[in-house]
Amino acid sequence: MVDALKLVCIGGGTGLSSLLSGIKQHTSNRLPGSEIIDMDNLAAIVSVSDDGGSSGRLVEEFDVIPPGDIRQLLVALSNDHGLLARLFGYRFSSDGDLGGHTVGNLLLIALTELNNGSFPKAIQEASKLLSTRGRIIPVSLDGTILCAELTGGDIVCGESNIPERSNRELIQRVFLKPRENGKQHHDEPYECAAHTEAVEAIANADAVIIGPGSLYTSIMPNLVIKEIADTIHSSQAMKIYICNVMSQPGETDGYSVTNHVEAILAHAPGISLDYVIVNNQPAPEKIIERYSQKGLLNRLAQIKLNAEKGLSMLEQEQEEIIDFVLNLTEDISQLSNEAKQLAGPANVQIFYDRRRDNLGDTRIVEAELIREVELIDSGESQPVIRHHPEKLAQTLVKVLSDHPRFHESVS
Repeated sequence: MVDALKLVCIGGGTGLSSLLSGIKQHTSNRLPGSEIIDMDNLAAIVSVSDDGGSSGRLVEEFDVIPPGDIRQLLVALSNDHGLLARLFGYRFSSDGDLGGHTVGNLLLIALTELNNGSFPKAIQEASKLLSTRGRIIPVSLDGTILCAELTGGDIVCGESNIPERSNRELIQRVFLKPRENGKQHHDEPYECAAHTEAVEAIANADAVIIGPGSLYTSIMPNLVIKEIADTIHSSQAMKIYICNVMSQPGETDGYSVTNHVEAILAHAPGISLDYVIVNNQPAPEKIIERYSQKGLLNRLAQIKLNAEKGLSMLEQEQEEIIDFVLNLTEDISQLSNEAKQLAGPANVQIFYDRRRDNLGDTRIVEAELIREVELIDSGESQPVIRHHPEKLAQTLVKVLSDHPRFHESVS
């Protein structure tokens, strides 16, 4: 008799949703290896710093944990494939107060209020409605704001602002600060409290899976919480990182697999990774061109902005402005060099490269993991590359099959 493994998946956004929907599909269809996953004890630990769109508006109005990522995971793990699951994902398109909100987000807020302000209880009630397998756990119940410190020392606050910032310097680190909402915080430096259930889930896990998801805005908000990082470090569980398949403008421009891993280890010292799962399937050339074009437009827009700012300053004919303008020209030169490097798949799509990647004893697992999907961007349908849920789950099951406890249980 095989003892199924208790999994903890850590992340946020669409990446974690894809992974969980793939795991659910794999186990529901009873595909080879599915018996080693204990779906009832699976735990998804979710970042809670989203401040954009519907979630951001609800956070401001109701002073709650942002519901958007949690709503996505509820649907991803739901056994309900009918009207209720579709209803949770329905987004109002009007220009009024409801415009942009999803029914699921509003229901989570309503369930929180019906349960005396308990967001964890609201998640439990929503899980019952959707017949959700496993548990969805906010990494913290604190109201937080995600901030990024850039290499030049500038600080950008707000998860949605980080990838869209005008200063395109690389991110040096991210950290959390308390969301005030009228409250006073006097503790400096601020230490975000981990949700007890998240800590317990990690401590009892057989395998901890980090990612996939936006490196600095979905994954790191979990790992910068000291108690979470410390618990992962002390855990005897297998530790797996699922690397992104495409670079993300404003977050991981030009990043290699090693850069991704080094960023994780820098934010969560002491953690060691047993496996890194990496895609090795080339994306269609037309999509690579679109990603490159988007990156080029981003750089050129910043060059234009800096040039206009420099011209405006020089027209004032003040001597002390010269140094400032010279610094702007250096920024323009850097942006120009980045623009030159953006063309081609090597700088847009992330592959494991033995010539430049060095991950020591960490085992690299390469597999075909991608699919093309259509997303609405600025009112237009655009093709993008995402992890293929079923292929990702199949690859993960193969990795988990090497787990010592799995072999002990079948011997």
